[in-house]
Amino acid sequence: MRSIVAAATLLLLAFMPSLRANAEEVPLTTGPATNLRQADAAGGIGIQLIDVPAATQTDPRARIYIVDRLSPGNVIQRRVKVENNTAATQSIRVYSGAAHISDGAFIGEADPAISELTTWTTLDTPTLVLAPSASAMVTVTVTVPADAAEGERYAVIWAEIRGAANASGIVSASRAGIRIYLSVGPGNGAAADFAVDSLASARDARGNPTVASRVTNTGGRALDLTGSLSLSGGPAGLSVGPVNVLQAVTIAPGASQDVLMTLDSSLPNGPWTANLTLKSGLLERTAAATITFPDSGRGETVAPDSGIPIAWIVVITVITVLLVLALAAGTVWFLRRRRILRGTRAPELRK
Repeated sequence: MRSIVAAATLLLLAFMPSLRANAEEVPLTTGPATNLRQADAAGGIGIQLIDVPAATQTDPRARIYIVDRLSPGNVIQRRVKVENNTAATQSIRVYSGAAHISDGAFIGEADPAISELTTWTTLDTPTLVLAPSASAMVTVTVTVPADAAEGERYAVIWAEIRGAANASGIVSASRAGIRIYLSVGPGNGAAADFAVDSLASARDARGNPTVASRVTNTGGRALDLTGSLSLSGGPAGLSVGPVNVLQAVTIAPGASQDVLMTLDSSLPNGPWTANLTLKSGLLERTAAATITFPDSGRGETVAPDSGIPIAWIVVITVITVLLVLALAAGTVWFLRRRRILRGTRAPELRK
């Protein structure tokens, strides 16, 4: 049996707030798993999420991925829209595939890839025949068994096209996908959270200064981290940025990963005050540290400057106000008391 090797052409989609392109397109391979990265241009076969729960309308992740938490025995349905943006009629296969998180990336596994979550997932129209510029809706249903164990699971809804095999048995194929992040368990579960552990300065092989921020996922849900870095207080008062994270970094619960930012090679070594902002959906964290870039290779790893939590700031402010009021009240009492004492002594002085 001739092996099918996928030599894929990336079908790119635009990423817009209106959900015009929440799909991610990657080469289809029968070998290694594929790193799902957000595409940034329209064309080819597209797939986009249509249904977004009202409770998560403002969450950017929930607007482009299927993100939910279900108790065992519950069911959700989401509609996705599949589009043929090519110049020919296409037979499009729509299916679910297994996925996992590794080294800061959400990995769609090689087809066929089956997992617990894929066995819970069904589609009402697994095959579509679409004319050029045509589209169709597909309903995705996820049914969590009553005996499902707690935990977060990952999968992808794929829209895939394949060409005919050539004389060498090579099949050209490509697919576009939407991630699924499904947490199983009662209630809302542990909230998403993360901590910035350290910042490490370095210069890469081309001499570009880099800052690697070590981040630990301390919550109960996977994170898709984006953000920016600004530098201030540099030589001669220079400032730089903000410089954006080039690619979102995905971190599973309990895992740690570096978030890397690369700056211009002409940047002086410093020292600099680095201000980092990272976010995943509606969750945002900031960190600051003083860093100095080396002439080459890896520089120093520093811990973020410890700031006072907002709660403590409120407590300190309230205590300060109370102390001021107490001091003012004490002063008033003392002055009144002294006047009273002077009034009682005055007759004695006249005798």
